This record gives sequence, structure tokens and C-alpha cells, in this order.
Amino acid sequence: MLVFTVFSSLLDDTVQQRLAATIWAWVRPGGGVLFYDFAVDNPSNADVRGVSVARVRALFPQARCTVRRLTLAPPLARAAARLHAGLPAWTNAVLPVLRTHRMAWLVKDR
Repeated sequence: MLVFTVFSSLLDDTVQQRLAATIWAWVRPGGGVLFYDFAVDNPSNADVRGVSVARVRALFPQARCTVRRLTLAPPLARAAARLHAGLPAWTNAVLPVLRTHRMAWLVKDR
């Protein structure tokens, strides 16, 4: 199951919990959820909030969880690309603190 930029848009914790429980019920044993969302709050958009690793684990407590921060902040990536096409990838590689999104692979045991 793919869940991309969903939980950062749900500001009600109870709604998040219910959705996570429903998603987890749909996952077969041995299957998983590929979760991608904001790791940090967006200062220019109050309608979204970052989802911490602790929150991901709380939403899917039964899951075996692997988490990585991935995406260079999109405004920075766009600005870097205007300077040089390879600059966003380089910046993402050497400055992980500027990664604003995370991906989690959440596996349901067999």
C-alpha cells in the first residue's frame, strides 16, 4: 500500500489514528505500507504539519519500521537546479539536514 503526503494533511490526531488502523487492517501479513510525508512543518502552509518518526511508529505500532529522510526541500531544489542541473542531487547528498520529507517502509509480520 502507498501512502504519500496524507498524514501531514490530517491535523486531527484521532483521524490520523483511525486512518492508520484502517490502512493497517488492509495490509496482508508479509505486506507493508510505503509511507512518504513531510518530516518538518511547512512554515508557509499552516494546513500541514510534519510527521515525526515517533508519530509514524505510534500510528503503526505493530509494524517493523525502516525510516529514511529523503527529499531536499523543494524550494531549495528548484533554486539549486536553476544554477546547475546536478546541484540538487549533490546538495541532497552532502546536506541531509535540508531533507524535508521521510519515507518509511512499514512491514506486517507473517
